[in-house]
Amino acid sequence: MPKPIVAIVGRPNVGKSSLFNRIAKKHIAVIHDRPGVTRDRLYADVDWMDKCFTIADTGGMELAPEDSLIDRVKVQVEAAINEAEIVLFVVDAMTGMMPQDLDIANTLRQTEKPIFVVVNKVDNERLRANAVEFYELGFDNHFFVSCTQNDGLSHLLDRVIFALPKTDVDATVASMAIKVAIVGRPNVGKSSLINRILGEERMIVDERPGTTHDAVNISFVHNHVAFELIDTAGMRRKSTIGDDLEQSTVQRAIRSIRQSDISWLVVDASRKIARQDKTIASYIARQGKACILVINKWDLIEKDNSTHNEFVESIYSQLSQLSYVPLLFVSAITGQRVSNLLNLSLDINYEYCTEVPTHELNELLMRLKNEHQPPRAGKIRPALKYITQIKTRPPTFLIFARHSNKIPDHYEAYLINGIRKAFGFNGTPLRISYRSSNAKDGE
Repeated sequence: MPKPIVAIVGRPNVGKSSLFNRIAKKHIAVIHDRPGVTRDRLYADVDWMDKCFTIADTGGMELAPEDSLIDRVKVQVEAAINEAEIVLFVVDAMTGMMPQDLDIANTLRQTEKPIFVVVNKVDNERLRANAVEFYELGFDNHFFVSCTQNDGLSHLLDRVIFALPKTDVDATVASMAIKVAIVGRPNVGKSSLINRILGEERMIVDERPGTTHDAVNISFVHNHVAFELIDTAGMRRKSTIGDDLEQSTVQRAIRSIRQSDISWLVVDASRKIARQDKTIASYIARQGKACILVINKWDLIEKDNSTHNEFVESIYSQLSQLSYVPLLFVSAITGQRVSNLLNLSLDINYEYCTEVPTHELNELLMRLKNEHQPPRAGKIRPALKYITQIKTRPPTFLIFARHSNKIPDHYEAYLINGIRKAFGFNGTPLRISYRSSNAKDGE
């Protein structure tokens, strides 16, 4: 049974994202004094007084938007309200009641759902006294809070969980979801991929680069396995980041990779591989994340019998850091092979979590040494004695050896390739560390 959802709505710049971050106890939503920063629905799981629910942040609500992008924000807000059990209607004590607040209140009354008016920015007694004007909105439940001072939020959450329906959510099971970070340069089709997978306009898609500012977590189940997709702002080179807002979104994309199990690096088939693609690829590899290279917009490419193989060769030569990663050629627009992404992610996650028995590893090590001994370094030849796996996610192996500091990179690559050939590990990096088998070696 899914967790009940509590949606945060209100006009732009009243502090919805600040409230979301306070309740989620994480700095997830981008906070900025520019109206309209939050566009997609953001979700975070909350445990309060032994009760679990999901908090949803939304973009600023404009009932008669002139911009087509803001019009799609309105659709996202309406979707969040429809799926919510409770709506937190946020207003601003500093600006006072605005005509937009009255319009939004009229819309919310039609939902027949519990509406909690959250008067934010009540930072002093004068503002608290003036905030009584919000009773004119016509709702029964009012809460005076200050997100900057973390004041009044405990009382709000106490009332929220009291009003929520009973549910039997297992927080442990929820935490076992496969987390997939969807990353890439701006405007390569990341949000369109999510919409195609979910079969709904869950993410706002716009031709303007950089539409997605926040990292948006979306949970669902595929083949009885829980997934959590994380759509991130397009990552650009630092030299092209024009302001502090875009800098913060890039940092969230990097954090999303760190927190993921698998990264989908989305590349636009109609554009050349850029330095930023290589930078992202290197970051994924350094973080030890499983990965799929998603070649999107494949429908735009004119093809002959050699096109596919030429693309594969070109991409692997340019993104050599991810030579172990499978490529999947898709089209978010037509849906071509998009469904294969989740099945392939299941397979890769299995490999990412695989642990090889020690005796099988040592049989392999003996065979690899017999075929090719470690090369000498002067008069010294490293001696590999024993191997065991010490970690998964990513699979990490410990080799006991003498003079392991003399093992060249190309021989370690030979060992890793041998492990892959024997045991698979498709899409996941492998790591080897060493321990001296003789304390006199001084290693």
